[in-house]
Amino acid sequence: MLKLMLRQLLHHPVRMFLSMGMISVALLLGLVMKGLSTGVMEEKIHRTEGIGADLMIQPPHSSYILGLGENVMPDSMAQKILEVNGIAATTPTATNVSFTNRFEAVFGIDLPSFNRVTGGFKFLRGGPFTGPYTALVDDVYVSTHHVQVGSTLDILNHHFTVCGVVEHGKGARVFIPLKTLQDLVAPGKCAVIFVKCTSPGLAAEVQKRLREFEGGALSGYEITKMSDLTSLITPSSFLGLRQFLLVVVVFAGVINFLVIFLALYVQMLGQTREIGILRALGASRRYMLNMFLGEACLLCLFGGGLSLILYLLTKTIILSIYPALSFLLPMDSLLWIGAITLASAVLGGAYPAYRASTSEPIAALAYE
Repeated sequence: MLKLMLRQLLHHPVRMFLSMGMISVALLLGLVMKGLSTGVMEEKIHRTEGIGADLMIQPPHSSYILGLGENVMPDSMAQKILEVNGIAATTPTATNVSFTNRFEAVFGIDLPSFNRVTGGFKFLRGGPFTGPYTALVDDVYVSTHHVQVGSTLDILNHHFTVCGVVEHGKGARVFIPLKTLQDLVAPGKCAVIFVKCTSPGLAAEVQKRLREFEGGALSGYEITKMSDLTSLITPSSFLGLRQFLLVVVVFAGVINFLVIFLALYVQMLGQTREIGILRALGASRRYMLNMFLGEACLLCLFGGGLSLILYLLTKTIILSIYPALSFLLPMDSLLWIGAITLASAVLGGAYPAYRASTSEPIAALAYE
């Protein structure tokens, strides 16, 4: 039967390749959106974890996506909570978002305390801040924006000179002095305080102590273990992202259904005589049903394989243009997309298969 199904499809190669192309393009949209959203989230998690802190303290109802929070906490809190037993170092960090060229989070850092918490930057070129309007950028930012030591960045309508290039993975891609960012957006305030414990195993205990600190003064704050970020940064962290991805997958499934339905329905109408001959030779209704549904699944399989090839090609092209982006396609997501595609293929082929299986040999042979 497999050979017969393949011959049926190859009998009209143009129709088959057009159907495969439409299926693959619909699936490609879902694969790219899912791979890109998951990759960006995972990259955000790794960058935040790369700071090296054990805990982070944020104002109430803050986003776990650093850069989206408000600078409302007094930076003096960082020095005050050093009194808590088990804390080795703290560093206040102000955050903001730059929309110059591309959406980019900017960290305002106190370099000495930031180094104590993170272990310090690895400088690839240049060195630390040399003035209030100097900036550090990571190597990914350099390759994306084509800047170098001595280049000028426009941040919050002010010009900053790049004084150093550091290895990526310390939370943000652009760093400026804490005092400078505070003067520009919120004097004396910060968005997050990173905490380094005397031992990583004390994170849970220190978290509890912070909630009880000074009679519960921090009880309303978000005190998060960095090890929990993987479960906290999800599609629901981005407003509307989960719903958008669902719409994209449903859209791909609907297109797949229509393509399969149209291809097999036209094939069924165009091969009425062949169907009649098969039925006259003894092909049962179940045989005809299985044959058409099998063709639908084969079209789906070929279209799905082509979509994976196009996904890898699209990924390569996008990363060559925007190296700061990241792609990650989890196996469970791939299986879900595959299952939805297969289900839509079966549904799309169901009616043509039913029509073919219920054709009477005499009526089919007399059709032409």
